[in-house]
Amino acid sequence: AQPPPPTRGHWPGERGDTAQEECVRYISRASGSPRLEPGAMAAQLDLSQAALRGLSDKLYEKRKTAALEVENVARAILRAGDRAKLDALVSTLANDFVAMPMPNHRKGGLIGLAAVTVALAGTADSKLDDIVPPVLKCFADADQRVRYYACEALYNIAKAARVAFVRHFPDAFDALCKLSADNDPNVQNAAHLLDRLVKDIVTESVEAFDVAKFASMLRERIGVLNPYVRQFLVGWITALDSVPEIDMLTHLPDILDGLLNMLSDPNREIRQQADGALGDFLAEIRGEGVRAHRGADLGALAGILVGRCGGSGDEFTRVTCINWLREFVSLAGDTPRLVPHFASIIGAVLPCMSRTEAKVRETAARASEELLASTTAAAKACARGIGEIESAGGLDLPGILAALKKHAGDGAKGPTRLEALRWYAALCDGSPETVRRLSLDASGVGALDELLASLGHDSDEVVTRAMRVLGSLGAGEEADFDVVVRRVVTVFASDGGDLLERRGSTVVRTLCAELGAERTYCKIASIVREGGLVSGDEGRELDFAAAMVEAMNLILLTAPECAGMRASLSGLTLSKASTSSRGTDHENATGARLFLALYPCWCHSAVSTVALCLLSRAYAHAAHVARSMGDAESEVTVRALVQIDQLVHLIESPIFANLRLRLLEPNRHPDLMRGLHALLMLLPQSDAFRTLHARLGAVPTLALSRLDVNDGEDSGTGTKSGGTGGCLDGGEVDLEALSATYAEVRGRHVRAAEERRVRTMRGRG
Repeated sequence: AQPPPPTRGHWPGERGDTAQEECVRYISRASGSPRLEPGAMAAQLDLSQAALRGLSDKLYEKRKTAALEVENVARAILRAGDRAKLDALVSTLANDFVAMPMPNHRKGGLIGLAAVTVALAGTADSKLDDIVPPVLKCFADADQRVRYYACEALYNIAKAARVAFVRHFPDAFDALCKLSADNDPNVQNAAHLLDRLVKDIVTESVEAFDVAKFASMLRERIGVLNPYVRQFLVGWITALDSVPEIDMLTHLPDILDGLLNMLSDPNREIRQQADGALGDFLAEIRGEGVRAHRGADLGALAGILVGRCGGSGDEFTRVTCINWLREFVSLAGDTPRLVPHFASIIGAVLPCMSRTEAKVRETAARASEELLASTTAAAKACARGIGEIESAGGLDLPGILAALKKHAGDGAKGPTRLEALRWYAALCDGSPETVRRLSLDASGVGALDELLASLGHDSDEVVTRAMRVLGSLGAGEEADFDVVVRRVVTVFASDGGDLLERRGSTVVRTLCAELGAERTYCKIASIVREGGLVSGDEGRELDFAAAMVEAMNLILLTAPECAGMRASLSGLTLSKASTSSRGTDHENATGARLFLALYPCWCHSAVSTVALCLLSRAYAHAAHVARSMGDAESEVTVRALVQIDQLVHLIESPIFANLRLRLLEPNRHPDLMRGLHALLMLLPQSDAFRTLHARLGAVPTLALSRLDVNDGEDSGTGTKSGGTGGCLDGGEVDLEALSATYAEVRGRHVRAAEERRVRTMRGRG
């Protein structure tokens, strides 16, 4: 039979106990306790032989009666001041009873030691070192009744000693922690009652309590998985945190990880208790401005939370961690020492935006928004060199860019990658010079490779955001502009043209919008003309150059971003009716410079060259190029015919409305007629052929009849440029040199095509 649990805070054996009879009923009637013979021990301790025998009796009532005599004897010894006899009494109870193998002896020794402590009361401090350890040793006894009575004895000892007992708290806490998981419910109930008493004593004796040592003990045990131990530990954390004189926030880094682990405990009650404790701590941190969290090491806490954001598989735990980090970010203004931790917080929050749990994604999105606002504000403050942020070490912008770099590359999921790119754009706006310098530094945290890799992403939004960032990075000095544009072109050349075909239009148009269309086009044309983008094979190099020119030509003729370039090339920048001759000359010079910058590169595509000349109203040269396409079989390819087809449809668009109107006066623009007829003759019988044929058939017959067969004819090189109203009307452009350039470039293409044909034939042979 088991002894009954304590009721209403009273223990069996304590003064005034009303449960004595119940205890007697529950104690086993079979006792193997040996009886002590009368002897010197009784005489030495002033105890009767009956008391010595009663302490080892099987009945609780007799042990209690004997304990009362022990208490009286201890009081008498205390009054007499005989410390030696008191030492002997305690030693006898500890060694001849508590240390004995017989359970009833141990029970008697426990109640006897408690009786001595009650007798000593306020003077018990000197003997607690001899009394408490034997009692605590019985907490691990194999007999559950001994463990129960050990709790009873320590309860009475602690109640009598009060403040003096705090010195033995570490050992008592360790024993109670183990006993909280006891498999006997009565022992658990006894341990809980003792635990409440010890909490009361500690909260009353704050000055004598070593909080640091207690925190160390918590840290050692906080990772235990046993649910009873977890409840025990959370109870102590909550109890001590409620004491105003005890600053548990200082020691929160020691226990935070363990509390977060408890949020995923299968037991709902434990989850609620842990969440409640964490909520109390968070309320203290954000409660009263700087004073509320002055004792908390928010940097250490942030490090723990960052690790748990990515390392926890539990949704509730992850949401809790993100919410804590949000609160920390909101405190950055009052706590500048948090600002250097923004980099690690970003690295933890961004991946959570791609989690499958909706609650985690929503919380992470809010945290990212608040963190971005604080980061940009801190970046501006650091740039100005003012405020507490600067004095606290400032913003770790390289660390932030390193975190963003990790999540802007191919390894990041879509939402995370988008958010990282949004961060990049915002930081470029907030601290452009610093971000540009760090991002373009290939040896440091530069993210240019990651941004360029984003150009091939399936998501249009990812590509657009990456290009906006690249545009911001290239908007600085000329060297920055050159690096960005050159790397973009290199990426186009490196994957065999697939990226150029899929994303070329978006990339080039965004660069034009961010960096200026004319500046961008001239730089790309220069890079393509220089070559060296595809190593080891001139044929592949020429193929890429042709593809790049064809893509840029289509953008030039259609994109709104290039409207200014089209106006400059066509000479329509200013209204002819209101433009002075000096203004016209200036605009023509601008258009001519642009034409000269583009032309050598455009020579890699014959059809694109024709389109550029038609746009610039260099009709004679356009006709010459169109007719020269028939000089080599390799020039009239399916690809070239597709390009002509596309150009024919563009001629029918508003962009070339002025060109179509010039067909009303073929005698003034005979080279335009020859060029368009040359294109018509190159086309097979197709929709494009019929469209262009119908357009040319609409030319007034009377005007055609007045067209002399030699009108506008030149030496065959298309060197005539004046009289069309285009950008080349000034006569400053050496079209003969341009024709030589065209012939040289097209000659390289013809030779490369012939070499490819020969290799193919040999391969078949």
